[in-house]
Amino acid sequence: MDIKSHLLFLADKYENKDFLKDDPSRYMHEFQEQKEQEIVAFLAANLAFGRREQILKHIEWILEKINTKPSEWILNESYKDVFFYENTSFYRMYSYRAMRIFFDDMRKILMESDTLGNHFKLKWEKRSYNDLFLFQVMSKEFSHDCNLIAHSKNSAAKKLNMFLRWMVRDNSPVDLGIWKWYNKSELLLPLDTHVMQQATKFNLINKSSSNKVKSANLKTAIELTEKMKEIFGDDPVRGDFALFGLGVNS
Repeated sequence: MDIKSHLLFLADKYENKDFLKDDPSRYMHEFQEQKEQEIVAFLAANLAFGRREQILKHIEWILEKINTKPSEWILNESYKDVFFYENTSFYRMYSYRAMRIFFDDMRKILMESDTLGNHFKLKWEKRSYNDLFLFQVMSKEFSHDCNLIAHSKNSAAKKLNMFLRWMVRDNSPVDLGIWKWYNKSELLLPLDTHVMQQATKFNLINKSSSNKVKSANLKTAIELTEKMKEIFGDDPVRGDFALFGLGVNS
């Protein structure tokens, strides 16, 4: 089996409802309103790093604190009863203070726009010529004190690009496909350890000049996404299921 056939086979194998069982994307499916789906998905995506059981544990801890709609919990500043300006760790390098700033910034967005999607759509339409990717526009809506969000211009921004996969890709048992205003062909592959390792094994990305595995930066994300377009056409980030699924289950 050639590489293209193998990756198509793997994408078919892993892109199914069973994928949701142990994935942070599961939580957005527990809500019906698009506004709430977006908020829960954004929260889940930005906590999605490290061991999967710990990721799910911390997302569930927050969702258990929300005794109303997530949007109301944020707009009413109820998160302040949970997250104080303390530098003690909430989850790995994210302190309670960092989480407080994260929700403060989300509240500013929801005070300005009725949904996250409509807010980011407007900002994308008014973007500067320097912003080539949607995640770059999104990151500017969060303060630099908010270390949950990648602000470096060279960052692969794995969490934001994973969130965008959830929001944009349609006809999927996993991804919601509710942002009809953005083209899935323009999405970037979310890079993490599993994806990088499998992409290197398949020779989908070239090694660095020192013959080492490349860094998970924006340049590598673009390079790998272009390779995925050769396989998956106008739906390149479907390759995420193939590479991530294989990596996690290897």
